[in-house]
Amino acid sequence: MVDPLDALHAAIHAGDPAAARVVLADHSDLKSAALDRPLPHGSFGGTAMLLAAQRGHLEIVDLLLGAGADLNVRSQWWAGGFGVLDEAPPAIAGALIERGARVTAHAAARLGLIDRLRAIVAADPQAVHERGGDGQTPLHFASTIEIADYLLAHGADIDAIDVDHESTAAQRMLGHVVDGDYPRSRRDIARFLVSRGCRTDLLMAAALGDRALAERHLDADPAVVRMTVSERWFPKRDPRAGGTIYIWTLGANRSAHRIARDAGHDDVLALLMARSPADLQFAVACELGDEALAASLSVSHPDLARALGDEDRRRLADAAQDGNIGAVRLMLRAGWPVDARGQHGGTALHWAAFHGSVAMAREILAYRPPLDALCADYEGTPLQWALYGSIHGVHRGSDHAATVEALVDAGAPVPHDPGDVSDAVRDVLHRYNRRG
Repeated sequence: MVDPLDALHAAIHAGDPAAARVVLADHSDLKSAALDRPLPHGSFGGTAMLLAAQRGHLEIVDLLLGAGADLNVRSQWWAGGFGVLDEAPPAIAGALIERGARVTAHAAARLGLIDRLRAIVAADPQAVHERGGDGQTPLHFASTIEIADYLLAHGADIDAIDVDHESTAAQRMLGHVVDGDYPRSRRDIARFLVSRGCRTDLLMAAALGDRALAERHLDADPAVVRMTVSERWFPKRDPRAGGTIYIWTLGANRSAHRIARDAGHDDVLALLMARSPADLQFAVACELGDEALAASLSVSHPDLARALGDEDRRRLADAAQDGNIGAVRLMLRAGWPVDARGQHGGTALHWAAFHGSVAMAREILAYRPPLDALCADYEGTPLQWALYGSIHGVHRGSDHAATVEALVDAGAPVPHDPGDVSDAVRDVLHRYNRRG
C-alpha cells in the first residue's frame, strides 16, 4: 500500500494540484501533525509545504494550507533548517508573504528586501549573526551588494563559515546562474567581498578572473598551483559536513586551471600554466583536452607519465568521475596508470561503469584494467558499480545495459543474483546466464 505522504510527495514533484487534492481528500488523517513532518523519502528533512514552495507550486501551497499545514515549518536538517522563503522562486515570494510566511533576516537578504532587513536588524542587532539553513548567516544569502554592505556595516562576520559546507559567503557566491531559478552565481557580490578583505583562495581568484589576486596566492605559496576542489585542500572539520560548497559551485575535483578556462579567464589560465611545473602542465593539458600541448610535453619530457605523483595519478579517475571522456582518452594515451584510484578508491573504470558511460568504459577496457579491482569504501568491482548505477547513477545519455555487456565481454564474471538493477541490465545478465 502506498504511503499517503509518498503519494503527496509524487504529486508535488510532478506539479500536479489535482493529484495532490485527491491524496488530501482520500486521507483525511493527513492534518497538520502529519503534513508538517519531513517527507519519508524527501531530501534534507523537508516537508510537503517546503517542497511545494521550492518548486513554485502556489496552488499546492494553498491546498496544503487548507489541510492545516504550517506555512512557517522549517526543514529538520542537522546543520540548520530552511523555511519557505529561503528556497522558493522569488516570483512567488510576495504571495507567500501575503499568506503569512515569516520574513527572516536570511529571507530578506536573499530576496533583496532591504527595508525589511533594516527593520529586522533595528529590532534585533544580533540578527546579522543568526544561523539559518545549512547554518548560514544572512550574509551567505545576500543577493545584492547593497545588502552585503549593509550587513557588514552592522557587524556581520565577513569570513563566517556555514555549518554544512564550512564555506564563507564569498565561496558560496561563485556558482553559475541557472535560468529561471534563483541565481546561484553572485560573483559581483563576491568581488565586493574580496574588495572588503574577505578570506580568499586560488580557486576563487580563478573563478573571478582576478589575476592580481591569483599572483598574490602563487607568490605566497607556489604549491597552491596544484589546488583542486577536494578534501586535500578543503578538509572537513565536522565529519557530518557535506564538503566545501565548491563541489557544487565550481565542480568536484576541478583545478584552478580548469575553473579559469571554464570562466573564460584566459589571462589567469596563462598565469597558472606559467607557474605550473611540467608534470602539472601535462595533467592539465589532458584535463583541458589540449592535445597539442600534451603531445609536446610527452616529447620534451618522455618520462612524465611514469613519474606522476599520487595527486596527479588520481586525475584519471577524477576525469572519469566528471564524465570527461576526452581527458580520459588523452591520459590513457599518454601513459597514465589505468588502475589509478580516485574518490572512494574507485578506478576510472569504476566511475565509467557507475555513470553507464559505455564509450568511456570501452576506451578504458582497451588498456586492460583490472576487472576484479575492489574500491576502498564499498569493496565493489566495476561491474558491481555498474549494477548499482543502473538504479542510482542514471545520467543523460547513460546506457548501463551496454556498459554491463562491455564489462562481461571483457571477462567480468556474470552474477546470478544481481540484486536491485534496472530491467535492461537484468535482461543482459539473463541472456549471458542462459548462455552459460
